[in-house]
Amino acid sequence: MARSSSAEQEERVLQTQITRLITGSGFSNVAGISMAIIWVGLIWKDLPHEVLSVWLGVMSLLFFYRFASHYFKLYSDESKLSIDKYIIRRWYLVSVFLSGAGWGITSTLMFPFNELHQIVLAFILVGVSATGVAYSSVAWVYYGYVGCVLLPLMIRLFYVGGEVYYALSAMTGFFLGVMVMAVHRMYKSSIAELELSYKNEALIGDLTKASNNLESLNDDLKDEINHGKQIELELKKAKEKAEKMSKSKGEFLANMSHEIRTPMNGVIGTLQLLEDTKLNEDQKEFVEIAHRSADALLAILNDILDLSKIEAGKLSFENLVFDIKQVVNDIVVLHSLKAEQQGVSLVQHVDDKLPNFLMGDPMRIRQVIVNLVSNALKFTKHGEVKISIDVVNKDVDSVELRVTVADTGIGIPEAAQDTLFDAFTQADGSTTRKYGGTGLGLAIVSQLVDMMGGSLGMESVEGKGSSFWFTAKLQVAAAVPYASAATIGGNENLKLDARILMVEDNPINQMVAQKMLEKIGLKATLATNGIEALQCLDEQSFDLVLMDCQMPEMDGFDATREIRKLEIKALDQKRLPVIAMTANVMSGDRERCLEVGMDDYIGKPVQRDQLAAVLSKWLVN
Repeated sequence: MARSSSAEQEERVLQTQITRLITGSGFSNVAGISMAIIWVGLIWKDLPHEVLSVWLGVMSLLFFYRFASHYFKLYSDESKLSIDKYIIRRWYLVSVFLSGAGWGITSTLMFPFNELHQIVLAFILVGVSATGVAYSSVAWVYYGYVGCVLLPLMIRLFYVGGEVYYALSAMTGFFLGVMVMAVHRMYKSSIAELELSYKNEALIGDLTKASNNLESLNDDLKDEINHGKQIELELKKAKEKAEKMSKSKGEFLANMSHEIRTPMNGVIGTLQLLEDTKLNEDQKEFVEIAHRSADALLAILNDILDLSKIEAGKLSFENLVFDIKQVVNDIVVLHSLKAEQQGVSLVQHVDDKLPNFLMGDPMRIRQVIVNLVSNALKFTKHGEVKISIDVVNKDVDSVELRVTVADTGIGIPEAAQDTLFDAFTQADGSTTRKYGGTGLGLAIVSQLVDMMGGSLGMESVEGKGSSFWFTAKLQVAAAVPYASAATIGGNENLKLDARILMVEDNPINQMVAQKMLEKIGLKATLATNGIEALQCLDEQSFDLVLMDCQMPEMDGFDATREIRKLEIKALDQKRLPVIAMTANVMSGDRERCLEVGMDDYIGKPVQRDQLAAVLSKWLVN
């Protein structure tokens, strides 16, 4: 590649030098033909006219070819004639050599006998050689031309002999040498100038190309930046769309939760009331079945809401004092009937080193264990389900627990174990058809354990059973645990003659709540919206308000704000407890209720024990 480039460079320099030779030789050509005419006229009488005419004719033809090439620029790339410029240039150089040879003939075939003519011829040939400097752009052309002109003269003078001719021959040789050396220096300088020029041109070309490439890269970079900005804009739009969809999803889940929990409150509440009535054995069984079914439906609804809260990062944890042994014991009691009906032993084992009281969220820990126990009972038809609590590490302030739920059930195929903790996933389709379930339980367990900073694992052999375990690090507490709803519900100091205002727009929920209050020994005044509630409060005084949140005309939030404004105006008025009793149980609903001025919160479906606990808290003497 380098040799090819060098050869191309040399060829380009040569062609440029030839072009310069042709361009600069106009005067030399005219001077040469003029001297030829003078020389023929000077010796016309001394030599045969035929010889002189032929010589002058040949010299004239060579002159006219060079003149036409020069004048019409036949050698140039700009020529519009379809003639090969390289051939024109080549024959131009040949014509220069032939002209030099023509002048050389004068010293051999046309050398005069008259001494004066000889001197004139010598001066003419020296002048022709001097004007031939125009051919110096191509040194070897000039060397050939001047050699053809002067060497025959130098030889001829030396051949004539004598001191004068020897001196003229020597002077001619000296002049020839001086001209050759001068032209050589000129040629070298011209070559160096051209090579430098073309190197600079190549460098400029490379710089131009690099600049163009840089501009192209800059344009590409601009395109990439614009493309990046476009992607960023699209991502921003996608993010906004996702956030909007997430918000819409949250609103949809909140609305669906409210709409489902409202009739569920009526179903479960009615079943609780029905259980307290006098029923025969078949009726009790039917009520129990309906109650369990309603509870199962509510559990599915709670699972979906919990998963939605976890995905939105809005699930909160409490930090309460509790007794985990009591939590496990309650779970065993809760599931013992189902285990007994299936012929399965439900047993528990608690490590002796376990502290009495711990700090944490007992409801979430209970939720994890209940999910694991429910799954174990679902897939175990004989044998046992065992709940074990072992102390892994313990120090003065904290303890690390490992809770294990082991069963002797159907086990889990190895291929299904990797996706077992994914949402909406069960071992296979036949499991769903045979045993039911949404596949949400273990997904929620996995994320709850992760949020508590623990780890979750399982071991299973198909056909022999499974063992699920999780770890949790909890603080050790010295205080007594929080009171349960059942404990508070049995408080004998409940003010049975309290005046209750119940604000509820759903007729069925009105009936259920009134019946529950009657069982506790209380009677409520009814208002169907916030406006009616404010009218009732204006007409008479109450000890407590049970406030629904979503109602027509004026909702529970606005009604509570108005109640608090009226209390501020009446400086001596005692603060009226307002308890939210609502189907809004999504993340942030409790906080929103408290922010507007409500004092406590009960989520629907309302459990009678839970209602009794909250009432005793605010109505106790």
